[in-house]
This record gives sequence, structure tokens and C-alpha cells, in this order.
Amino acid sequence: MSAQGDTCGSISTTTTSLSVPLQVDVHVSTENVTVLINGVQVYHVAGGARQGKSHFQPHSGVHLLVTGPRGVMMQQRFLTYQPAEHVDLAAALAAIQPHRVVVLAAVPEFSLFLGQAGAKALDSLGFRWCSRMAWGEPWVGVAVTGRGMVAEAAATLQVGLTSPKSLRLSTVTQLESRGSECSWYRESGREVHAAFCRQYEGYGDLCACRRPFTPHVRHQQARMRMKEEIPVVVVTANKPRHLYRLLRNLYTIAGGGQTDILVMVDDAHQETLALAEVMGVKALSHRPEGVHSNRTNANIRFGLYSVFRHFPAADKAILLEDDLLLSPDFLSFFHQAAWVLDNDPTVFCVNAFNSNSLPDTAADASQLLRSESFPMYGWMVRRSYARQVITNWIPNGPGDWDWWLMKAMAQRGRDVVSPEVSRTFHAGNAGKHVDGFEQHLYYSRILTASRPNIRLRDLPGVILENYVRNLTGEIQRAEVVTPDPRLRDFLPKRRPGPFVSFVRSGTRNDEFFSFRMFLMTTRTYYWDTREIFRGVMRLKVQGRLFYIVGCPLSELFCQHKPRDVPVISPTREVIKTVLRINNKYEQSLYEYGTRVRSYETRLLKEADFAT
Repeated sequence: MSAQGDTCGSISTTTTSLSVPLQVDVHVSTENVTVLINGVQVYHVAGGARQGKSHFQPHSGVHLLVTGPRGVMMQQRFLTYQPAEHVDLAAALAAIQPHRVVVLAAVPEFSLFLGQAGAKALDSLGFRWCSRMAWGEPWVGVAVTGRGMVAEAAATLQVGLTSPKSLRLSTVTQLESRGSECSWYRESGREVHAAFCRQYEGYGDLCACRRPFTPHVRHQQARMRMKEEIPVVVVTANKPRHLYRLLRNLYTIAGGGQTDILVMVDDAHQETLALAEVMGVKALSHRPEGVHSNRTNANIRFGLYSVFRHFPAADKAILLEDDLLLSPDFLSFFHQAAWVLDNDPTVFCVNAFNSNSLPDTAADASQLLRSESFPMYGWMVRRSYARQVITNWIPNGPGDWDWWLMKAMAQRGRDVVSPEVSRTFHAGNAGKHVDGFEQHLYYSRILTASRPNIRLRDLPGVILENYVRNLTGEIQRAEVVTPDPRLRDFLPKRRPGPFVSFVRSGTRNDEFFSFRMFLMTTRTYYWDTREIFRGVMRLKVQGRLFYIVGCPLSELFCQHKPRDVPVISPTREVIKTVLRINNKYEQSLYEYGTRVRSYETRLLKEADFAT
């Protein structure tokens, strides 16, 4: 079953209830992944040569193919050489209905971050070898859901020798004709839903035979008192399972049945459009404009344009991307926060997400904050703002829509309002902007509100004049400290705060690493200073308020620094130590799956399959 170089192996079982024969051929190489069903090629992804110094083939990861009586029902790739992707792999396998033939092709270096969730999901299908594969080794498996493994094959290498160039598996299995369709498929009024479930796979309870999820659930949710119509536009491309997860989430929270939804699809992806029809929402297909960032930017612009055109009575709209999960009070939050957009022209956007919403730096779900940030991960704007940015949109060239909207020319002196505790959770890995490393190290730790009825407090306090006055008072009465960022507990013990430190910073770029020292120490977002307001960062460190004032960046608040208090300017040694401590912490979060094959002349012992 295991050898160096080309390898072919199969293990098959049969029962009397199987009636449709399937010949499955899988070929994995350094050049491509190819799957044939009954001699017909149904899947092919080209890999090509290694790119530069990358250790990964362009097609590395785990390729998943699901087939049923009517043909291929699902195709997806998981970049398990990055953290977090194995969680998506596990979720995808769990969402497949019984009696489906599952084909998995794993290309090196798929095992690098194949964590426990992914390994257990593969083990549950009966596979024995995938979690034992070492660096540089491919693996292939075929199983039937509800029945178990049909065949698996692997190619191993020895240290210092050439990696396997190719792996082939050829096996015969059969599809069950019995039980392949649910009884509700034949019910009147469910024709569209049934047709979708016959053709596509991987949607879990949407296509379950017992108590399938239906869009009627949204009308059974608690009703909210709404002063106005605030529709939701969901921008998506070709990730229909993420879209289903989001829509299902939206349908099961308070106000879900009262909220109009528009789905904006980048290009005419038939599966995504069919899903929108099943879920009972209007979907528009946007003809792609440009490539890469330009294409994404154009789709966001079209989403903003379309939602206000489609709902002419709406003064405000909420924009979501398909890789989000929502808190129970998501809609309630926006309807309450709409008051700020109505009463403060210096606010252009309300965000559902706060970059510092982590267990060590946030606690109060009823608190609203201001920052000079950008729209992200669920945001609401007024029609007037949408009209302004649509007519003066991002020029073609490098740059993403969110960063462009944070530029001074787009903000025009206006701020973003966001909650201290986020109302959305970013749940997408290996996307255009967020890879598995960032998802695992940062987004997977985000703190989100968990209660359905959270009343936002002191909305007038977010108005610019009031916010500046309150912040000034907080900084004036705060205890001035010059803490050592190399210490985990750097604030004075047994004192309630608030506390303030004045650090050296000339621009928002944090060129002296002054802000990021404390952001790293408090284990919050440190890649930039996006949650800054007039040169001030606000953190709730283990429940106590801590303000970091950048000087001379903050002309408004640096004047409150006592004369005898020095401005903290980190030395090179301090920065190196903080970086080393942070790297050690982040390394502790990883779940490595790397194994190195030892030299062995006995085949089974070499593969370590006997244990």
C-alpha cells in the first residue's frame, strides 16, 4: 500500500444494497490533481513547478470531491498547509449527507497544519493513514459517508531521498440507490429546494432528510421595534456554503423576518444563484470588472449602488461579506446605532467589528467607541454617503476598497463608530485578505456579544463634541503611568484606573513602535493602529481602562501630559524583547502536524502504518 514514487492501492467493500457501480481513479503529482469517475475526468487542478522559494506546490492542500447518483455535487480545496483550514475541512465533511462517495486528494505539504479537528474528521470516515503522513508525502482516500472507507493510498519518502513524484489510486465502489433521496423531495411546494439538494452537496441541515432547514424559520424569530427599514446586502462570489452559513445565521436572530436581504454575486455562479433562490432572497449577478483587487473593489461598489436602488425607501443599509458569523443582537445593534448616523454628520459609518475586541482588551458589549478606521466585517452607511463614494470610487490600480475608504480624501474628517465588543466574527480562511495564519492567530480569538437583548448605553456620548469632552476628562483624571511593555501585567496592581501613558509617535504609522509594544503585550491587533482616535488608543486591559496617547501625533491630548512625565520611546532592546515574547505566545497557539520520515529499509515500518 505504500512505497516511494508511484503508488497504487485500493481497499474495497460491497454489500447487497449497493446498485450503481463507480470506478474511481485519482492521480496526484507535482503537476496536477486529477479525478476520473467511470473513465470520465470530473476534476482537474494544475499545480506546475514550485514558485520561487515557496515550499508549497500551487495546488497544495486537501482537495475534496463529492459525488452522488446524479454526478459530482461538490468540489472544494482546503489549504491545510496554513492554520485554521483544517477546521473548515472538518465542517465540510460533517455537512455531507449519507450515501455520498467522497474523494480526497492530499498534496504536500497538506499535513503541516492538519490539526485535530481535520484529522478526527478524516478518521471518522475510516481512514487510517492520512494523519500519519510526513513532510513531502501525498495521500489519497475514497469513502462513502455513513459506511466508511473504501480505499486509501499513500506514498512515503525517506530522509535525504527524492520526494514521491506521483501517487495513483484506482478502486471500485458503488452508490446506494436506496435512501439517496429524502421523502420531502416529493412534497408539493418544495420542488426548488429538492432540485437544489439533488444537485449540490455540503449544506448540512439544508438538505437533511429529517427536519431540513427552510427559510420560513426567519418569520418565527422574535420581532423588533424598528423605526425604519434597514436592508442587508450580502456581497459574495463563489463560496456558496459560506453564504448559506451566513444566511442561516441571519434567519435565526431577532428581526431576521423583518429585514430585507439582497445578495450580490460576483459573476453568474449558478450554485450561488440557486442557493439564493432556495433561501428566498433576491440575488443580482454582477459582471466582473477587472482582476484581483480591482474586481473586488468593483463588486463592493456595485453592492452599495444596488442595495439603495433596490430599496428606494431605505436611508441606511448594512453591507456584509459571506465569511462572517453574526451575534444574536446583530440587527438590534444596528437599529440602535442608526441614531448616531442621524444625529452626527462627523460619523460616516457604523461597524459591527472592533479590532481590539479580544478577551484581554474588551468587556462592555453596551459601549460604543469612535475611531478613524475603515468599514469592515459588517458595516452600515447612509444613502448620502453611498452616493458620495460610488461617484468618487477607487481608481484602478493597487489598493483595496476598505483601506481606500480610510484615506483622508474619502473620510473627509469623519469617523467610524464601533462597539467595544464585536457583533460579527470573521470565519473565513485562505481568502484574498486573510490567510490561515492571521485567522488562527487573531480572528479566531475575537470576542463577540453572546446575548440577544443588549441595550446600547449613552448614544449621545458618541456625538463628536461629547466624545471629545468625555475623553478629555478621562485622560485628565487618569493615573499617569510609564509601564514596562515587556511585562504581561504592566499596570499598577490593586488600583482601578483609568491609566494613561504618553508615547512617542509622529504619525499613525507608529514609526517608533510605541503603540504596537502595548498592543502586542495585551495580545490584541497590532498590525496597524486602525482603532485610533485623534492619536489616542483605548484598551480595556483586564477590565481597567488604559489610554495610550501618541505625542506629538495627538495635538488635542498631548497637552494634558504633566511636564515632569517623560514620553515613552522604546529602545531597540525593548522592542526586540517584546517581539520575542509575542512570537513565543503566537507559536504556542499553533497546532503543528509536521512529521519527518526516518530512514528504514522495511516498507511497512518505514511508513509507520503497523502501529
